[in-house]
Amino acid sequence: MGEWRESEIGYLEPYRVVCELCGQLVPGRYWLQTAAGAPRVFCNPDHAAKYESYWLPRHGHKEALR
Repeated sequence: MGEWRESEIGYLEPYRVVCELCGQLVPGRYWLQTAAGAPRVFCNPDHAAKYESYWLPRHGHKEALR
């Protein structure tokens, strides 16, 4: 399970939070969930579910080989 978090926005550190699935910048609220043994940032809970059900089974093993 994940949780909503708020990112700090400042002029020295602009939007550095991006969704792990779609790459969209996420200013303000983001969804933080542990996936594949690491905390990951998503723009919404639906993308977290798609990451675990679609992306990891298809491409997750390639990331582990790096």
